[in-house]
Formats: sequence, C-alpha cells, structure tokens
Amino acid sequence: MTEIVFICNANMCRSPMAEGILKKRCTENGLSRLHIASMGIHAQEGNRAMEFAVAVCREQSIDLEGHRSRPLIPDELKMSHLIFVMEPMQINYIDLFFPQVSDRLFMLAAWPDRQGKKATIPDPIGRPITAYRKTFETLQRHIDNFLPELMRRYGVH
Repeated sequence: MTEIVFICNANMCRSPMAEGILKKRCTENGLSRLHIASMGIHAQEGNRAMEFAVAVCREQSIDLEGHRSRPLIPDELKMSHLIFVMEPMQINYIDLFFPQVSDRLFMLAAWPDRQGKKATIPDPIGRPITAYRKTFETLQRHIDNFLPELMRRYGVH
C-alpha cells in the first residue's frame, strides 16, 4: 500500500484539506491502494480542523468534521512513500530531524521537484473564508497535477 502524508504546521488547515482532496480524488478514480494521512510539525494531538477549513471542504463534498490534528509520527514518516509539505521551513525541519525520509520529501507546489520558486502554499489561519477557498483551490490544483504521475509511478490505477 502506498503511503502519502501531507504536512503543514498545526495540521488544522492545509494538510487536512489536502488529505481530504486526495482521498476524494482516489474515491472518484477507484484507487484503493493508497493510504493518505496528514500531520503537523508543531501540531498538538487532537485539535479539530479550523472552522473555515471544514466549511470550505464541505462546499466541495469533503468531510473534515472527524479530523483531529496529529504531530509528526516518526514511524509513519519512515513508512511513507511520498511526503508533501507546504513551505520550505517544513522541508528544512524534516530534513533536520528525519534525514532518512529526505528522498521522499517534496513541496506540494513544486512537485516533482523538491523545491521551487514561489512554491509556498500560504497558511490561511486567521484570515477570512475567502483565503481558505483560495488555499483549497491551490491545493486541489497541485494534487490534480500530480495525480496522473502518482498513478503511473506507484501503479495505483
């Protein structure tokens, strides 16, 4: 089973939205051999997704009501095939503390490259719902960009 992990800071906005988007895309495409999760480099265990993240996902038929934040889980990171982060600082953090996963670590907005100009997906926390909608659209666009490659590369079609 292919393990994919999305990581942001608190695991309450971007990474749960990305997790929900990819899970929906997998369901739509009949992909069942993927395990998709999310975590946060500074996450506290058990927090709900932000209200606007839940609302924006609900608008797209994605349910984040049951999401609970999780900190980085070393064993899950080590078992992951792909790890996607939202900003360069997260790459640096994971490289420092989990160098054994560096070959599987990418910025979502730079895929298939590890880093790229303007590859940061800004954190919408503390901003209006319109910022969450923009973040959702950005996440969805980048996930849709790598989905065909993911299917080809990992044979999950």
